[in-house]
Amino acid sequence: MSRNTSPFYSADNQFGESLPEQIAKYILEKIMKGEIGPGHKIVEEHFAQELKTSRAPVREALYLLQISNIVERIPRKGTLVKSFSRTEIREYTEVMIGLIQMALELSKEKWTKDSLQSLDEKLTLMSNKFLASELLAYQESSSILTKYLFEVAGNKALSKFYDESVYILNVFAKVKWTIETMNHFHPKMLEVVACIKENNIGQAKEIIPGLLLDTLTE
Repeated sequence: MSRNTSPFYSADNQFGESLPEQIAKYILEKIMKGEIGPGHKIVEEHFAQELKTSRAPVREALYLLQISNIVERIPRKGTLVKSFSRTEIREYTEVMIGLIQMALELSKEKWTKDSLQSLDEKLTLMSNKFLASELLAYQESSSILTKYLFEVAGNKALSKFYDESVYILNVFAKVKWTIETMNHFHPKMLEVVACIKENNIGQAKEIIPGLLLDTLTE
């Protein structure tokens, strides 16, 4: 069956993700929702048929999940779902805190009139989604703004670590966040951006731990 019949090929793919990346997130979402439990065998053919695609992108998706330690490939048994605990989510969050703080530190002296204007535009997009209570769109716009901090920091290695860590947290947010989570999160994002615009990077870094850890307790 032709790949372009896959439901993932749509204008909603704002981040330019490959088909395997989208399928990996789809499978991970099912794992986080408890629809696929620990020890469950993931059959490539099943997802290929469900998502109207070939087995190749599903195989690549499972590889992405394997290197993220979500599934494990066992000889003669296939690909099995590993236990995925809330403790692990917290560990990923703690790593993300450090990465964002480092990006902020590296962005010192790199903010220009144009980059600050771009930051404002991304914050405006977030705020519009917040006011409209569009939770999923808000999460996506938040990811766009956060990613921009790494772009301004200009460290390719740091950006790579960020991309590898944010993958799981984005799916966690999609599954677990509520409107209340967003209501707690947004004011702190406003504070972070305000600190950046005031060149108070130290204060922005201090806000980050509470900003992210609070999302785990809502």
